[in-house]
Amino acid sequence: MKRFLIGTITVSILAYGLSLVTDNAHMWRGLRQCYLRGYKNAQVDDLRFQDTRVLPASKTPRPWPLHPRHDEVVIPPEVLDSTHAWNTVALAVVHRDSLLLDWTSDRIPGADTMRTNAFSAAKTLAAMAIGVAELDSLLSVQDPVSKYLPRFAEGPAAGLTIEHVLQMRSGIPYGENYKNPFGFMAKCTYGEDILDRLPSYTVEGTAGIPWEYQGGNTLLLQEILLQVIDEPFGAWFHRRIWDPIGAPEEARWGVDNNGHERNYCCFYTTAPGYARLGQLVLDSGMVGTDTLVDPDFIRRMTTPVGPLPDGSDISFYGYQMWMGEHRGHAFKSMQGLHGQYVIVIPDLDLVAVRTGFFRPKGKIRGIDADVYDTIDLAMALAEVR
Repeated sequence: MKRFLIGTITVSILAYGLSLVTDNAHMWRGLRQCYLRGYKNAQVDDLRFQDTRVLPASKTPRPWPLHPRHDEVVIPPEVLDSTHAWNTVALAVVHRDSLLLDWTSDRIPGADTMRTNAFSAAKTLAAMAIGVAELDSLLSVQDPVSKYLPRFAEGPAAGLTIEHVLQMRSGIPYGENYKNPFGFMAKCTYGEDILDRLPSYTVEGTAGIPWEYQGGNTLLLQEILLQVIDEPFGAWFHRRIWDPIGAPEEARWGVDNNGHERNYCCFYTTAPGYARLGQLVLDSGMVGTDTLVDPDFIRRMTTPVGPLPDGSDISFYGYQMWMGEHRGHAFKSMQGLHGQYVIVIPDLDLVAVRTGFFRPKGKIRGIDADVYDTIDLAMALAEVR
């Protein structure tokens, strides 16, 4: 028994040492957060594992007014069955600036107070932060990235613009496989010194093509923004967006050992908090008479990339945001892993939010199929067509 214990300790020490030497120490954190909990990748309830920056509640909170039908809204039984089957944590619907639905699961412990991980829905928030910087004339999305990061000044990288990065067409091969424990995204999600990983990657081929969805682009947006502001990314987002929108509750953003946000994911708030961010998009970046993000930036953010020189037509993506059409209504959507959705339907004055552990597989016109089901529910509850 003693030999076995000594052998186990020795193997563990050697394994840990090897992980350090090979730049794979992040795997231990990944094991704790995912595999030892029975998951293959990160989950929405991982806030307790994160080092975070606190985004305090607004100094001038603007609680949601309740919709006239708030107390009578009931989720249909067949929808509720599906909702429970996919371990949905929360649903929220805002109609005409009023909270119509604020539902949390009674089958998931702590769901009523859980701040869930936005995952890739946070990418849209990163785009908003760039929009604020453009509003302040600190940068323009048409600027070459090399203006702020000189390492991009030569070769194919010289043609890279901030807009290319916003639109996921940087031509930089970061990779997007979260299930690969040795990949770029795993090392950034569970590891440290995340911005220091970026200089190892550059444009291959031609900047601007092809379109390829990668969290590394969102992380690059943070590196660019930090060249023109004098505070951390999350602090900037709090001061310029989270506080001014009047959020009554605090949010969190996961950070690494240097205090850099994992800004392609790891934003945490409640469903009504996410709805507030959707409302900002619906209101074209305005809160009352205050302009938080230039309406023209919101217009560009929610305009599809369109045809590219390689023959592809990206009709479903803009600046870190998805878009489509359902039942004759155009919609914009922040989307995250496992079905984290913040959906904006402008002509119906409707915002719908879904957070949860799992989602049905499949896509329709480049968009998660479950987005359309979430829209159907919101439309039915709001009694709109």
